[in-house]
Formats: sequence, structure tokens, C-alpha cells
Amino acid sequence: MRMIGRLIIFLLVLISSVCFVVLTISSVLFPSIIKEDEINDEHCLNMPPHHYIHPVFLASGPPIQSEPRPVYEPRRIPSSARLDCNLQNKTLIIVNSHINHTAFRKMQRDMFRPEWLDENNAVLYFIVGSEQSTDIENEMKQHGDIIQVDTTEHYHNITYKAIFWVKEIANCEHGPKYRTIDDFIACRVISSGPVVRNDSSKWYLSKDEYKFNTLGTYCQGMVYFVSGNLLPVLNRNIETSQFLWMDDWYVTRSLVGDYKISYYSLEQHSLSPNTVLELKASLHGIRHRKWRTIFVHFRPPQKYPMYRRKRIFANITDVNNSCDILKQARMNFVPAY
Repeated sequence: MRMIGRLIIFLLVLISSVCFVVLTISSVLFPSIIKEDEINDEHCLNMPPHHYIHPVFLASGPPIQSEPRPVYEPRRIPSSARLDCNLQNKTLIIVNSHINHTAFRKMQRDMFRPEWLDENNAVLYFIVGSEQSTDIENEMKQHGDIIQVDTTEHYHNITYKAIFWVKEIANCEHGPKYRTIDDFIACRVISSGPVVRNDSSKWYLSKDEYKFNTLGTYCQGMVYFVSGNLLPVLNRNIETSQFLWMDDWYVTRSLVGDYKISYYSLEQHSLSPNTVLELKASLHGIRHRKWRTIFVHFRPPQKYPMYRRKRIFANITDVNNSCDILKQARMNFVPAY
């Protein structure tokens, strides 16, 4: 009887210990979705949940070739701004801009206000081509955020602007470094990019430019985030990886090479329709989305003069800041880690 009593006590202790471990693990891995008083918060914090579930992709597709090579090495025009290399623990925002797109740069500066940049420890630069312009000279003097590169303004020359900023950032002694995670690119991921062989298309690629039938995994060029530790990797691979005028593929796939990275999908934060009707449908749909819509690709661009773009962004901002949308997002919150 004494042995049976000891066995029962032992089992009770064991069960209670197991329950404690399970409850402890569950409280760490599956925390309470949200407190009731947060759901009924009358002030509404105007913020989505802190963690997102982003689909993750690994690089796939044909092997990266070494040919063709870049024709020349782009250089900074001395009269333009110089990159401030004190970038440690900062977010660096690079915008490839056409020299004549003064209105676009004004709109982008209005969005990335100096107060916002200071609060988020971020810096902003525009990379433009080498055409001479009195307006661009005045703009450079006024804002100090334009870096001019000795390349003509052409859709097929954006890659040379990318080569320039990759080299510049990689050569900084105190380059940008993320404090939380390395080895990632976050973007609207294209997992098996098609190759356009129609020579009347803007995106036509000849066999000489690219010989395979798929572009594999890369990022749509609308916007992409690169962890700071990858810049030296991208820089080294300029000497060994195939050049392509598609700057988004070149930076986010070719220059990555065989280095193991994770592509985090920002699909749920972006709109990328191809027609006016598609955009109208997308704008209606975002009122029912859980997450903020941050990036919009306007196609066809000639249908969207500046005043329309500003109006669309203003409407999206109103939806992003809707208490009802955010409360619903919080109620459906699932921890990312």
C-alpha cells in the first residue's frame, strides 16, 4: 500500500509538472490574441498588429550565369550629393528617379517627411541620370538628397544606377545594419518570373540578353527591402554575375547568386493592377483587408496624373487609419514567431 501511495504521489507530481510545461510553452508560443479592453479602445492606436505572417520563399530557378557583363562602371557626378556613410542602425531609402520627375520627388519628400525620417532613424536619397538641367541643379542645392550618376536616362539604364548605389553602400565603413534579422529581402515576390520574347513588348528579352525561359525567384521592382548585411554580398557578385537591364531581377536575384537568403512576401501590403478597372476593384477590396496597403504600382502610368495619384493615396491612408479595419485585424491577429 505504501508503494502504491508513493506511486500515486509520483504520478500526480509528474502530471502537474507536464501541465506546467505545456501551459508555459503555450503561453509563450500562443499568447492571448488580444485583450478585451484593446478591442474596445475608443482612441484606436492607428496601428496594425506588430507581427505579420509573411509567406517566405527560397531562391529557385536557372543557375546564375556570368555573361553578359556590364558595359561600364557608373560614377557619381562631383557636383551632386555624396552618400553619408554613417548608416549604422539606420534605414537607407534609395529611389531610382528620372531627372525630369521633379513632381514625383516632391510627392515622395512629402510622404517621407523630415520628421518621419528623424523618428524612424532613416535617410533618403534619389539617384538620377546625367542630363544637364538648371532645375535639377537648383533642386540639388535646395534639398541635398540627389545623387547624379553619369548614365543617360533610359529604362534600360536603371541597372547602372543600382550598380552605383550597391557599390557606394557596400564600401561604407559603417553601412546599414538591421538589429533583428539578416539575410533577407522583403518585397512583392515573383516566384517563377516569365520571360517575354515578344519584341514589341517593353519587357522584351532576347536570347542574347537572357537565355533561359524563366527568371526564377526575384522581386518586383516597385519596392524591395534588403537587409544591410547583404550589401557586401551583392557588391562582390557584380564581378561574377550576369548583367541584365531588368534592375529588379539583377539586384534581387543575379547579385544574390548562391548566397542563401529568404524572400519575405509583401503581397498583402501592395496593389499592382494592370488596368484602371483592376485598380478600381482593388481599391474597393482594400476596405476588407486585414493589413495596411502601403505600395501601389500605377499602370498604365499615363492614366494617373499627379493629382489622381495623390487622391488615391489619400483614400488609401484613410482606410489604413480606419479603427474598424484595425480592430478587426487585431482580433484576427496570429503571432509570427
